[in-house]
Amino acid sequence: MNTASEVSEFDEWPAELITYAQQRMQHEQAVRLQACKVCDADAELFDVLDFSRTCDAQPGCPPASGIPVCYRRCTRCRFIGTNFFDDFTAHQWTSWIYNKHYYANVDPEYSHVRPRANAAVVDALLCDLKSDWRGLDYGGGNGETARHLQAMGYQYDCHDPFGTSTAPESSRGSYNFCTAFEVAEHTPDPRAFIADVVRWCSPGRVAVLIGTHVHDDAVSDTSRLAWWYAAPRNGHVSLYSRQSLQVLATQHGLGCLSLSEQTHLLTRGYTPSEARWFLLRGKLRGRLRRLLRRQVLA
Repeated sequence: MNTASEVSEFDEWPAELITYAQQRMQHEQAVRLQACKVCDADAELFDVLDFSRTCDAQPGCPPASGIPVCYRRCTRCRFIGTNFFDDFTAHQWTSWIYNKHYYANVDPEYSHVRPRANAAVVDALLCDLKSDWRGLDYGGGNGETARHLQAMGYQYDCHDPFGTSTAPESSRGSYNFCTAFEVAEHTPDPRAFIADVVRWCSPGRVAVLIGTHVHDDAVSDTSRLAWWYAAPRNGHVSLYSRQSLQVLATQHGLGCLSLSEQTHLLTRGYTPSEARWFLLRGKLRGRLRRLLRRQVLA
């Protein structure tokens, strides 16, 4: 297997993957409308992307695989998703998506850069009263975000169904703050993802910070999925609108506030103004810290 970013990761794409893709395409062609994975309304074929497309696709990136991945858009909530990965086994995920090439070339910031940045975001939100929070990083990968927060004095665990899990099963239902950074877009089952996060949350007042980009201002009938975030090789199988996130939150008795294109807070026991101030205060504190850091380094 090649690992250089300027060439394909495979000398030849695996026959098993090609056969799988052919079967998926036959299914897509046979069924014009499918149920939206968020709200069950009709989801129509919206665009077809190449399996090897990444978020930072540029000249010199790996060549197209010729393997088609169909994405459908809901006619009601505007959720965009693909069924291509629905039947993937754990072996297929680790062989064709989250393999060595992925961590070295597709998402090199996964191991250290993004966990440090994520921990800084959480600290900006929660630093006033660290002892009041019991936190969980859902889908936390290698557990680095949680470890950074523990070093800052937080009680913070990690749970990842395919990675590191330091949260014991006995702690389900005990977390009053949860994070899911760059997780929602990787799940082929959005409702099951939110349902599992909620099972880890305490029954009272709770906040869940979701970090995923929404496509409201980036995708249209004209542009289709020219959007940079639509990238099968990154494992981006679910693409959300603000409305679809609101629907998911409502299904679980949660409020939903989108403060930006990539920052969303799901809450129970918070008024809309409390949720907005919670996010705004953290955003402002984070910006001030970065500004002071730049001044010190200048």
